[in-house]
Formats: sequence, structure tokens, C-alpha cells
Amino acid sequence: MMKKIGTSLAVLACLNIIAPACSDSIFAPVPTEAAKVLLQDSDFGYKGLRLGDGVDRMKDALGEPLYDKDQTMQGVPMTIYEYQGVKVGIVKATGKVADIVLSGKDYTLRRNVRQGATSYWLEKTYGKTTRQWKDGVPYFIYDRPGHPHEHLLLELDSESWALAGARITALPLTPEEAERMVIEGSDIEEGLEDAALAERFETKEIDISALPKGELPHLRIGGKAE
Repeated sequence: MMKKIGTSLAVLACLNIIAPACSDSIFAPVPTEAAKVLLQDSDFGYKGLRLGDGVDRMKDALGEPLYDKDQTMQGVPMTIYEYQGVKVGIVKATGKVADIVLSGKDYTLRRNVRQGATSYWLEKTYGKTTRQWKDGVPYFIYDRPGHPHEHLLLELDSESWALAGARITALPLTPEEAERMVIEGSDIEEGLEDAALAERFETKEIDISALPKGELPHLRIGGKAE
């Protein structure tokens, strides 16, 4: 009898009746059709600045940065431009925007989405989805329709599930995505070469059997593999 009760409790927990977080770690999130309908191209940019734009467009949209610094992100050499509550990452090899990070209380997204917005309002704005965990932090993650390597990450407070910060990025989120970008010939511009890819993902072997014979490709953040 006790064994049956224990089994029932486990099932209820994973159905979100007892422990909602159980579903986050067990079930793989699947983007819903509703989310695809609600998402807009403008969701994958900020104040008119879009992934793939250049430095001049960034300054037109956001003004002069406070300062900049060189940094390697996900194996990609970048220049990070710092604004009040905004960081813009531009790939050094191409001069194109590949990462926009929003923090603090000053940013406002579509439908007045800002820090503290509830999970209910986030899903009402962008579509129903499942929480995903990265490095111990919960997110709602949305992919731009037709552009599977452009992502909107909404960081959630782990206690209230309210919005804590946002990131719009064309960088690979996982080693598997980086591998796909190499094979597919990513449409987000160059930046990550074979040696950097191996170093970033701890010399992870990448299946290149689907590639043409010859020289190995370079992963491009914003362009084609070559």
C-alpha cells in the first residue's frame, strides 16, 4: 500500500499538482503553435536594434556606449558595448550584433513587459511554453520563427517566477546547437573557427559525416560556414 502511495505522489508531482518544478527538469520543452503565432520579429530586437545590425545602427538606436571591452562568448571573439542596463555583443570578425542583454528596471519590451512581469503576462504576450533551466537559472526560451538560431531568453526569478532579465541572442545555447550551426551553414555571421569550437566545448567530437569532403568549415555567426 505504501509503495502505491509513493508511486502516486511521484506521478502527481510530475503533473504539476504537488511540485510544479518537477516538469522543468523531466519533460523536454516543446514550443507550442500558440507561441509561434504570438511571437513577432520585433521581439528579437530592442528599440529597433536587431541581431545582425552593425555598430552604426546600434548607436542610432541606443546612443553612444558608456564603454566597450573585448570578450569571448561561447567561443566567439566579441566586442561588448555597455549601456545603462544594456549590453550589446558584436562579433569582431563581422562587426554584427549577435547578443543583446537587458537588466535592471529601465528596459521595457512589447506590451509593457519589464522586470517583475509575471509568468502569466509573459506567456500571454509571447505564448505558452515550459520553463527551462540553464546553469541553475530558470528561463522561458523562445526561438524566432523561421530563424531557429535566434533566441529570446526571459530569465525568471526562481521564487516568484517573475521576469528578472532578458537576452536576445544569435549565439549557440548548447554544444549541439553549435554543431548544427556548423553543419547547416549558420545564417548569423562568422566568428567561431574550428579550433575555438573545440576549445569552447572541451574538444567535443563533432559529427561532420554530412559535410562535403575537403576542408572543415568555420562556424559563422551571421553568415555561412566555409
